[in-house]
Amino acid sequence: MRINETNLEKFRQYATGGRVVIFDTETTGCSRWDEICRIAAVEYVDGVRAHTLSLYICPTCEMNPWAEGVHGLSLDFLSEHGLAPEEAMRQFFEFLGSDALLVAHNNKFDMRMLNQECEKFDLCFAPDGIETCDTVALARHLRPGLDSYSLANLIEALDIDGTNSHDALDDAFACAGVFFALLS
Repeated sequence: MRINETNLEKFRQYATGGRVVIFDTETTGCSRWDEICRIAAVEYVDGVRAHTLSLYICPTCEMNPWAEGVHGLSLDFLSEHGLAPEEAMRQFFEFLGSDALLVAHNNKFDMRMLNQECEKFDLCFAPDGIETCDTVALARHLRPGLDSYSLANLIEALDIDGTNSHDALDDAFACAGVFFALLS
């Protein structure tokens, strides 16, 4: 979604008086053949944290060594602790529900991975009333001129608690801090 004054007002309304679901994924790589291997989300209702979701997923493809080096999730660990992709996506979509603002840092990547997952496993992702927000685009609009719009840099620039640890749940919390700080 493009960032303009109308959308900023809509985002502020969600942040203070609606449902916001902030999520992050870890993946087996960045190509169209890769899959999500962890998904985490944090739900806020009227600006207050309500629920969290964190799922490991057992991918059906190989793990790119670079990706494993970033997030530390091995295929052995995921095969022992992960859900089947279809079950994990079902749980995530149930958690997301409808009538929410779905937020991610670099939302294009995470949404592309969600859509790839749905296509690969013949799942339907068409939730009613879901708007999306990218904290990278939001930060570029509201805080122009920063050297970097990485999650780590925004955490520092906005002086918020959180780390960019490449752990999906930690990063969802950090993204939430960025989202709410930018809109305050």
